[in-house]
Amino acid sequence: MSERSARIVNTPLIVSRAQLRAALPMIAGYWGVMAVIYTVIITAVLAAGDTEVSIWATSGGSAPKYFLLAVGVMLTTVFLPAYVGNGVTRRHFVLGGSLYLLVIAAVYAVIMTLGYVVEHGIYTSADLMGGLQEPYPVLNVTDGLVALVAELCIGIVYLCCGWLMGTCFYRCGNWLGIGLIPLTVAPAIVTEIGFDALWFGHLINNGLGIERPPLAVGVLMAAACIAVAWSVNFALVRAVAIKKVSG
Repeated sequence: MSERSARIVNTPLIVSRAQLRAALPMIAGYWGVMAVIYTVIITAVLAAGDTEVSIWATSGGSAPKYFLLAVGVMLTTVFLPAYVGNGVTRRHFVLGGSLYLLVIAAVYAVIMTLGYVVEHGIYTSADLMGGLQEPYPVLNVTDGLVALVAELCIGIVYLCCGWLMGTCFYRCGNWLGIGLIPLTVAPAIVTEIGFDALWFGHLINNGLGIERPPLAVGVLMAAACIAVAWSVNFALVRAVAIKKVSG
């Protein structure tokens, strides 16, 4: 392998590894806080002896995804100038950043799926399953695999939308960046519709009387949304001017 070819392969891997090393403490801290909050809520539910919903689904239906959105926002706004300033090309940064986001999305998907498995055991032992308004999201291995795929797709699209949002703010400024927020989050909302996910997807589907699409449809919708968000972001990052950092 030539020196140039080795550099093309190695530089994105170096970027992704550096990002993971920097982000793992933050990610561990976030999920640690989430675990504490969930423990408090589920303890109260068990004390009351009654619930109509999956606490894990409702708590995981918003906060973790917004965290992923924030993780994506930081890629361009915080890290791009540092990498480019140290000789990393924008293309290599985008490739390395994409690998980094895939790992973050996989961690999110696994944690969310395992959360359902644990909660199912808690609900079953406490005889809470009969009081649920809707069937529990994960009742068997097949449901678990479906949840894993759905959460992975949702995680990736939220990270990509956050990255695109951050790039728009960095390139276009605060006011135009704010105005572009609806467009930057649109792929995430469409993906949620495809999986009937909380909160936007479920609310929109219920409001329009749409039943949850088959998994394959959801995956195709997610793939299209991810491709759009990633491609637009790639085009913007490739042409963005690096702002001088004062101080």
